[in-house]
Amino acid sequence: MAKTIDELSQIEISELIDRRASVFTPEDTASKVKGELEKTGRYEAIVVGGGKVGMVTIRDLLALDLLEQTKLEGLWKSTWQTPVTSDSWARDVATELLRINARALPVVENMKLVGIISQVDLVAAMADCPELKKIPAKDLAKMPPVTLGVYAKVAEARKIMLDRGFSHVPIIKDGKLVGMVTARDIVQYFATGIGRMKTGERLGAKASRYPGTVEGIMDKHPLTVGSEATALDVAKGLRDHQKSAALIVDEDDGVLGIITPKELLQLIAEPEKEPELPISIIGLTNEEFLERSLAEEKVRRVVTLGLKIHPDINNVQVVIKKSEKGGEKGRYEMTARVIAPREQFQASNEGYDLVKTFDGLVSALEKAFKQAKHEPTKVSRRGRGRL
Repeated sequence: MAKTIDELSQIEISELIDRRASVFTPEDTASKVKGELEKTGRYEAIVVGGGKVGMVTIRDLLALDLLEQTKLEGLWKSTWQTPVTSDSWARDVATELLRINARALPVVENMKLVGIISQVDLVAAMADCPELKKIPAKDLAKMPPVTLGVYAKVAEARKIMLDRGFSHVPIIKDGKLVGMVTARDIVQYFATGIGRMKTGERLGAKASRYPGTVEGIMDKHPLTVGSEATALDVAKGLRDHQKSAALIVDEDDGVLGIITPKELLQLIAEPEKEPELPISIIGLTNEEFLERSLAEEKVRRVVTLGLKIHPDINNVQVVIKKSEKGGEKGRYEMTARVIAPREQFQASNEGYDLVKTFDGLVSALEKAFKQAKHEPTKVSRRGRGRL
């Protein structure tokens, strides 16, 4: 048993592999995969063909309307960079799963398939790691999650999952949790035969093929933990109750957050490298006593704080102008402009002392971020890019 997260990240996955994985060919139909996934309880199946090994998942099936007529040749994916083998480390597998946003990967040896390793398999190993007690579950959770009312249409839940890229929607009634709907629930109960149109149904009217409300298909006993739960509590709960997500709830059964295996895997995966935010400072000469690297660091520090409020910031520019009249001391005029796709921020300052003026500019920029927290300055329509 791995006692620490670091030890866990370095275990070989040989003992975690499911060697009874279902295997299909590109000529098989989506309905055949659906039937097998229902029997095995897995979220994904392996497809082998043309010398390649790939995957097809419940989410792939969720996007379909005609499972009986759809072959896997247009669905399966093979997007990993390095093949997973039995001696791969848990850290490397978790990193790859997160990188390609996948639930599982095939395991190969000497170009032959030997099984499958999934997020669920890794979380089962994490449930035996005592160090996870030190990590509050709420630090990992997505808060708040998207929820639906108990009388919402199944078609609405499906659309949210497809549009937002997730597979779980908590269901509430009068502000209290009453269930959970998953992509598996929708596929299992409504995928078979949805291509058969009813009398008078207009071609392309997909929503009507998912009749009923979420109340009729939801899991009425989802896994829940309290706000004081730890990552270990969640890992054990997912493993022992064979659930695909845990909900953090308050004392009144209000939903605070959601944790899936994906959030837990971030603990053992390689930390994601933050892209370097481009910062340009124009007008600072080599002769100036304020070092350029120091100036950039000051700006970067306040912009990093601003990113917590405005995460779409993608460009920062500082322009420094120095005006001199005769023998008088030079006066600095500084402007900082921060750009994001939907908003922009600007701050300015001026003075005779370079360091003090620059520090004042940085303070003004921080103030601009905070003032725009609730009502950001909108970019004009001309300046907006299409999303």
